[in-house]
Amino acid sequence: MVHSTPNQREAIRELEQLFCLDQNVLKDIVNSFRNELTAGLADDRTSDLNMIPTYVTGYPTGNEKGTYLALEIAGMDIYACQVRLKGDNGKLAINQFQYKIPQDLASGDDFAVLIDYIVECISDFLTRVGTQDLFIYPMAVSFGFAIKQTRLNTGRILSLGYGLSYPNGVGVDIVELMHERMRRKGLPIKIVAIANDSVCTLLAHAYQHPTTRIGIVHSLGTNCAYYEPVKNVTKLRDQSITKDTDMIMNTEWCNFGSSKRTLPCTWFDRKLSRESINPQFHVFEKMTTGIFLGELVRNIIIYLVDRDVLFGGESSEVLNTVHSFDTSYMYVCEADDSDSLEDTRIILEDMLDLSKTTMGDREVVKKVCELVGMRAAQLVGASIAAIVQHMVERGIGMTDQGYAISISGSIYEDYPSFHPRVCRTIKELIPEEIACKLSVGVVKHSRIVGAAIVAMMAEKIAADKRSRS
Repeated sequence: MVHSTPNQREAIRELEQLFCLDQNVLKDIVNSFRNELTAGLADDRTSDLNMIPTYVTGYPTGNEKGTYLALEIAGMDIYACQVRLKGDNGKLAINQFQYKIPQDLASGDDFAVLIDYIVECISDFLTRVGTQDLFIYPMAVSFGFAIKQTRLNTGRILSLGYGLSYPNGVGVDIVELMHERMRRKGLPIKIVAIANDSVCTLLAHAYQHPTTRIGIVHSLGTNCAYYEPVKNVTKLRDQSITKDTDMIMNTEWCNFGSSKRTLPCTWFDRKLSRESINPQFHVFEKMTTGIFLGELVRNIIIYLVDRDVLFGGESSEVLNTVHSFDTSYMYVCEADDSDSLEDTRIILEDMLDLSKTTMGDREVVKKVCELVGMRAAQLVGASIAAIVQHMVERGIGMTDQGYAISISGSIYEDYPSFHPRVCRTIKELIPEEIACKLSVGVVKHSRIVGAAIVAMMAEKIAADKRSRS
């Protein structure tokens, strides 16, 4: 901050008071998260964490073999994938193809029309990869919209995802409908599991790293899944699942801190949440991910402009536009170590159409990005530390080789400083003898591969049930 004015330095000191989290604050967050987690295992109505049972039990070894199909629907994109598991400590081969949902099928009165199109995509994919006659292929599906799952392969749609509008789709048993339409088409497929994105991240890593116990997605949204003994999930009513096994739980941690003041929200956070499409919900998500981080930085910059601290008190039409400060700009500004902060200048002057900026202006914007990015990483790290503490104290998952955490998602993968900050926060909040046994792996393009692993796990679960009956 050597080129900044006294007013700019004072403004940064005020922001540091708001955004810098000390160890006491982080420990309070860990304790609050653990309380919510424990409450959610008993009754999700009393917790910000839904703690949804996934019905995926057991652990992959990396030696399983077989051919499995996976389908992912994410926004307007459809991904079909064939995965050949070769065993031998996690070797596999992948065939994948991407399809687009046409705009004229984005909405309508009959949800089955959209499903028919998805089935056509599956049929085309099978033609591309080649299939064997008289063979039924197990498939897992990962949907980009909310589903209330009641069994491994049963769930009803609660709401459709981004860009899709079919009123009669809400409440539909999605697997039953897809099976019906695939039978009409004569496709040799059986959907054996509904897969959650964080579960897929966990299992995609676990097939090649069998000590993996936690899976996290951190992108436009965020979620975490981890292993919990079934006996601890006291709200679970399904008697067919043995109590002496471990099940992957979907925490839905995006909503942490929404109903209770357990997160260190600033007035900038409250403004952002108030102006979002879901005020006071998904507070953790809004403080750590996606478009929200860039929008938080934009709000702070506008505040500093209005205080005559930045850009001579002058904004621009672009900067005044909601979500105009893309989160990727934060990566650029933070990584800018040039003498003149040239990359930061390009963001401000060329991308945001601001008039000539001073070196002090650029230093302030870089520092704001650092403060917001650091806090986001610390909140994620504290939440992971809470789950690790919970698992260690209950004797869950730890092996002689320690255990691994898998993380995927654009924010985590593309933000250079995010991963080391998360890891540092975790290690500061858990005992050294535990920290030295943890490894954190960044998993790229994992979700659809993980869905195929879920299909394999579903077959193992079904085989175990048959052997016990």
